Order: sequence, then C-alpha cells, then structure tokens
Amino acid sequence: MLHLQEYFQKLRASLPQQGPGFSAAMVCNGQLVFDIHHGMASLELQVPLSRDSAYYLASESKQFTAACMLMLVREGRIGLDDDVCAYLPELAKFEQAFPLRSLLNHTSGIPDYFAFLQAQLGRHESDYFNNALILELIGRLDTVECATSSAYRYSNSNYILLAALVERLSGMPLARYAREKLFEPLGMHKLGYDDDRLNLIPHRVTSYDADAGRPFGWRQHLGNANTVGDGGIYGSAAELVRWEVEWHRQWADPASLLHALLQPSPLLDGTVRDYRFGLEIVQRAGQDVVFHGGGLWGFGTLIVRLPQSRMSIIQLANCEAAGPDMEQLVQAALADSIN
Repeated sequence: MLHLQEYFQKLRASLPQQGPGFSAAMVCNGQLVFDIHHGMASLELQVPLSRDSAYYLASESKQFTAACMLMLVREGRIGLDDDVCAYLPELAKFEQAFPLRSLLNHTSGIPDYFAFLQAQLGRHESDYFNNALILELIGRLDTVECATSSAYRYSNSNYILLAALVERLSGMPLARYAREKLFEPLGMHKLGYDDDRLNLIPHRVTSYDADAGRPFGWRQHLGNANTVGDGGIYGSAAELVRWEVEWHRQWADPASLLHALLQPSPLLDGTVRDYRFGLEIVQRAGQDVVFHGGGLWGFGTLIVRLPQSRMSIIQLANCEAAGPDMEQLVQAALADSIN
C-alpha cells in the first residue's frame, strides 16, 4: 500500500506536529491495513489526535440519514415514489408533490437553507441554528429552483426534511433511530448524531482556521449548527473502520441495504446522476469508486471505497490544510489496488 502511505506521509510532512491535522485509515479485505494520526485534537489542551478522536463528519453524515430512511422504506412505512407532503406540512406553500427519492438524491428543487440564513440582515456568522429553526425557514419557501426530478441541485434542506420524516414515521428522533437500528447492531456505540449541543462527546475534536494575526497562529471554530440529517454525526476513525468492514460485506450481497442506497433514479429525461441516496458512484480506471465527503467549520471528511478491490480509505481533518484531495487519494488507491 505504498502509494497511499506516501500520499499521507507527504500530507503529514506539510503540517506542523503541534497544529491541527488529520486521521486516516485504510481497510482492505475486512482488515485494518494502517491508520495514521497527525496533529492535535485540541490546541488549547494539547491533546493529540488518535484513532478514537471524534471528528464532526459534516455531510459525510448524509449516507447514514439515507440508510435510516431506506430502512423505513423496507419496513413498508413509505415508498420511494410516495409524496412526502402528507408527512411534511412544511412543504405546503410549494403546492406540489415531492417524491421521497427526490429528497434522497437532491432532485427536489427545494433551495438550500444556507443561502437564506446568510441573506438575513442582522444575522451573525456564529448565530446558533437547529432543525426546528430550519424547518420553520423551509416552511416559508414557496418556489423550487428547478422542476422536481428534472435536475440535480444539492441542497441540505432535503436532508433536514428527511430527519423530520424519519422521526414522524418511526416515532423516534433520527439520532435514536440511527443508534438503535443502524449503529448498535454493528457494535458502534460511539458513532452518532449530536442532537443536543449540551451533550458531552468523549474525545471531541476541535477545528481551526489558520490566522497569522492571532496568538499561536490559529482561530478556533465555535460550531453554531446543531442540525442532524444534513450533517450532525461525530465519529472516529476507529468507529468508521467498523462501518467500512460492514460496507464491504453488504456490497457482496445484492439484496443488502447498501445496494438499495446505490440504486439509480433517472431524471425525467432519463439521465442518471452520480449522486444516489447519500452516496456518489463514479468510474475511475475501470473500477467503481463510491464516496461522499463533508466540510464545515474547518472540518474536512472523506470516505472512498473501491469495492472491486474490497478497499476503503478514510480521511478526517480538523483544518483546511489537512483536508482530503479526492482525486489524488483515488489515484493512490487505484495504484495500490493494481500492485
């Protein structure tokens, strides 16, 4: 696995040991091949990053939200082509139907709520927001960005709505549903959605931006979002390794939940997008590459799978300079899969 190790060693060499950094791990054939942890989880407390460091996963969380939703579909609670408006009165002003799959694959046309938060006069970048506030905001919208199912428009609003839908169909908040139905059966007791900003999260990682004008050269991020669905999960390399072992087990089973997540949903014109249900799938050098990434508050996350090689690569960072480079990482992984 020389090429991947070289990729991460170069990244490590570009970063100070006493600054923020990254965790990386590689899984192949159901086994952890290597893990690397460089830099500090907390500059203030001088806590180094480790395999148990809990990073904010940002949009990497979407695949878990989609998995919860697909579990409810399999239970017969709702169908992929059912209109979600019966359960989501927040969508009433649009005066149209939204098939469930259009939320899952970002073809609903519902605008991304971030643009509306940023446009509010008097709002400060650090002002707190949660799912309840975003649902109220979505409830005031009445115009889609494109005709539903006609085009791909990535929108975090879709996954806020999915979090509400999971709760209304199951009777459990998304965080509890994911914990009981998805994570704990796999022995993943630490991975989970942060649905209460006052919760204590063991080994929580702090994120940073470089700022030469401040003492020590860094600015600490004080996360202001407490949303779940579009993001919200804190997880460590150790926990995600467990998930990747299960991921490849499910890849080998055509009837698995994973293959339900990867099913294509053609647009109205027949076009099939790379984005499926919380995951993207592309071709590189004749191999499938399945991935999703996330980024917020200086955190950068990426999980890449090469299923034909039974290989996964995880990279989690707590500053922009340590963030993943998708194409370089995939090239290194492909080179190692050939050798």
